[in-house]
This record gives sequence, C-alpha cells and structure tokens, in this order.
Amino acid sequence: MYPEIFYSNTFTVLAEAEVGKHFYWNLAGFLIHGQVLVVVWFVVAVLLVLAFLGSTNAERIPHGFQNFMEAAVDFVTDIAKDQLGESFYKEWIPFIGTLFFFIFGCN
Repeated sequence: MYPEIFYSNTFTVLAEAEVGKHFYWNLAGFLIHGQVLVVVWFVVAVLLVLAFLGSTNAERIPHGFQNFMEAAVDFVTDIAKDQLGESFYKEWIPFIGTLFFFIFGCN
C-alpha cells in the first residue's frame, strides 16, 4: 500500500523526535523562554552589524552594500510616507524602521 520509503529509518527517527521541549531560564525571579531570548539577541546583533557595515565608508554616490542598505531604508521610508502622510512621517521613520527590520529579521 505505501512505498518502501515510508518504512525507512529516517522517518522513524523523525517520528520519535520530541516536540515541545523548551529551555526556560529563571532570571531575577522571571521565567524567560531561552530560545526566544537567544533569537532576539542574535537578530539585534545581525541588525547592528548590517547597520555598521552599511554606514562605514559612506560615499556620496552609494555602491555595493551601501546601495542595498539605502534601498532598504528608502523602502521603509516610502511605506511610512504612504501610511502616515507627507507632513507626519519623518518623525516616525526610526521607530517604524526598527520595528520593520526587527520583525523581518525574526521571521
């Protein structure tokens, strides 16, 4: 009825994998999900490195990685301008950009 591949050791090992094991840490009386904390700090570190690499040796005419980073910032700026309006968006760009890149990085 089923092909032989369904009876192999690979699928047996995958079927025996435990689902739902999580690491919790008790920090200062708070129970913190360890995997979430590690992923959050990893995404923050990656975003800081990308921001540093995109802004070092900035040139008037961007090229290379600086060009990519400016395109990403322009994308977020256009979203903020479209949603908030021409006169109100500039003060919200740092907040909206931080949220956008953090959520994008976590996904």
